Amino acid sequence: MRLGITEHRVRLGPEEYRVLRTTGLHRALCGDTGHWLDFRVDREAAAELAAAWLLAARSPRSLVHVPLRNRGERPVGPHPLEPHQARDLLLVHHSRQFPASRWKAVRTRLGHGSPHTVEFRRADFPAGEDRPVTGAHHAEFRDRVRLTTAADTLVLSGSALPFADAAADFLDLADTGPGWDIRCRSDGHACAELHPTSGLLDHSVPLVHVEYCPDWEPAPAGG
Repeated sequence: MRLGITEHRVRLGPEEYRVLRTTGLHRALCGDTGHWLDFRVDREAAAELAAAWLLAARSPRSLVHVPLRNRGERPVGPHPLEPHQARDLLLVHHSRQFPASRWKAVRTRLGHGSPHTVEFRRADFPAGEDRPVTGAHHAEFRDRVRLTTAADTLVLSGSALPFADAAADFLDLADTGPGWDIRCRSDGHACAELHPTSGLLDHSVPLVHVEYCPDWEPAPAGG
């Protein structure tokens, strides 16, 4: 599985930040509805989203930026995401202690970056039997993902454990969603969800809903 990225180095005062920005996910959108975080993806984008989250799990010193706003294509179907709800995604290991308020300044200094390709094997993703996390519901558990919003970006900070666990969920959707042929299903719906009840999401993070959308069309002119 391959993920195209660009690598950037940005210095703000005494701090230097390494940013890994994805260059794929062409048929992918993310919106903050106010009630949950709503993603729409086709099969390829679901797999690339999985790779981006696994990259964040494997890169604790880097900021992983997934641009999802201003995409030209839109999924066909009811309940479209509104333009004002559109968000990018930034995944940050909590040990980096990155203040979300700095993201806008970092983003404006990214430049073109150096292109790279990251490759993962399926064996790199957690298997189903590895998924239960002992102690996740205990108050002293410190690996939960936390959410802050800055500069139209969802800044998610957590440890390698929940990032890799989410990556496995998104990869499952890439594998199984197309096989369900949702155009023939009565509810027309296939998705992966990250629930706050899992113990891996902080109370600041609402339900994360990632919907598989097989059909996409160009955005309306002027949209």
